Amino acid sequence: MKILKENDININDTVPEIKDALLYRVYLAIGVIGIPTILLGVVSSAQLEHNTLGIWNAVTFLPSLIVLLRYRKLPYVFKSNLLIGTLVAIGAINLYVGAIFGASLIILLTAIGLSTLLFEKKTTYFWVFTASVVLIIFSVLFIKGVLKLDVDYIRSSVTISSWATAIFLFFWLGGLFAISFNFLFRKLNNKINLIHKNEQELEKKNENLLELLKEKEQNAKELLKAKLKAEESNQLKMEFLHNMSHEVRTPLNGIMGFSKLLKKEDLSFEKRVQFADIIVSSSEKLQKVIDDILEISFLETKQISISAKLFNVYEFLNDLYLVFLVVGKKGIELKMNCPDENLNIKTDQHKVHKILSNLIENALKFTENGYVEFGFSEVKNGRICLYVKDTGIGISEENLEKIFNRFTQEHDNISTKFGGLGLGLSIAKENALLLGGNIRVVSDKNSGTVFYVEIPTDFKE
Repeated sequence: MKILKENDININDTVPEIKDALLYRVYLAIGVIGIPTILLGVVSSAQLEHNTLGIWNAVTFLPSLIVLLRYRKLPYVFKSNLLIGTLVAIGAINLYVGAIFGASLIILLTAIGLSTLLFEKKTTYFWVFTASVVLIIFSVLFIKGVLKLDVDYIRSSVTISSWATAIFLFFWLGGLFAISFNFLFRKLNNKINLIHKNEQELEKKNENLLELLKEKEQNAKELLKAKLKAEESNQLKMEFLHNMSHEVRTPLNGIMGFSKLLKKEDLSFEKRVQFADIIVSSSEKLQKVIDDILEISFLETKQISISAKLFNVYEFLNDLYLVFLVVGKKGIELKMNCPDENLNIKTDQHKVHKILSNLIENALKFTENGYVEFGFSEVKNGRICLYVKDTGIGISEENLEKIFNRFTQEHDNISTKFGGLGLGLSIAKENALLLGGNIRVVSDKNSGTVFYVEIPTDFKE
């Protein structure tokens, strides 16, 4: 037979494979240590004038050697039961000859010990029961005097062969346990390491899976958010087109209608002036709509450049005041606040004018009574804080961010009542961002609104 070298331990072995490998090692130990032990037992029994003891032990031991030679071709159940049966038989033979004074008890205990390693519970219990029955039978036979001990153990203790047999038997049986438990310990240790490693890998994979699930959930939320935003954008565009149609048609109808009326020859001078004023006013409104649309288009395509120049803040605010004082709303007081008339800042004056103009127009549009005030409150850390304050209809807290979106007003009915495309605040904020600043708003519903515009006093291009 080709002796197999199974020093390498496969951590992926199943329990039956582990048990089979263990049994093979036990058989190897029996072959290597058992043969000289049996031979010494034959010599020792001959010296004690009990030749049959050594012969029966050798005969009983012989099947195990045959199994070792044909190991791989025999089923596990047969091999393991034959091994334990052999040990029980050898134990019984030694009981017959030497009762409790020989190696019989140690051999029977070895058989029981190995059975716990090689078998399931039921088979182990069977061999424990069998060994116990053998021991009980021989104990009764010796106690009753049916069997008598006729070995002179005092004389055998001074023979070399007896001591050699005992020593080899000790190494043999001890070796079986040492090999068995060492092998199982290594297997168990490797299994524990493998389980620990697998747990770590599983934990890592679970963490990765949780991250993927979170990422997937986040993507789903973002997708839903994008979907809702797209639907909202589509709705806003529809509303914008509707509002734009209204905002364009209204002044255009005024221009066309009153232009036709000017052709009448019997029209008085006063009527002609009145109609001309209406045409101019409608033209200005139409120009404002077109300017806003062009402005938002330029902002969208990033085609706007910054032209920063030094200018006086007081003169700039005063010019705004004079313009809006003329076009102001009846019953609304217009106020200007400029704490420092000598303050100069360097930025794009045209864009600041556009920002404040949009804010003042909005303030006048949504204020029925009271006042509209604009100016600047402070200069701090290289930034000026401009503001526009009104006593108008105000904005609810949940809509404070929404009003800066394009084509958006606080409520749908606002455009119907007050007009507008919902672009003014968006244009103002994007221009403020271009200047390195920002806009924030503080408002109470039905109590008024304050828009703060913070921009650098020295714009760096």
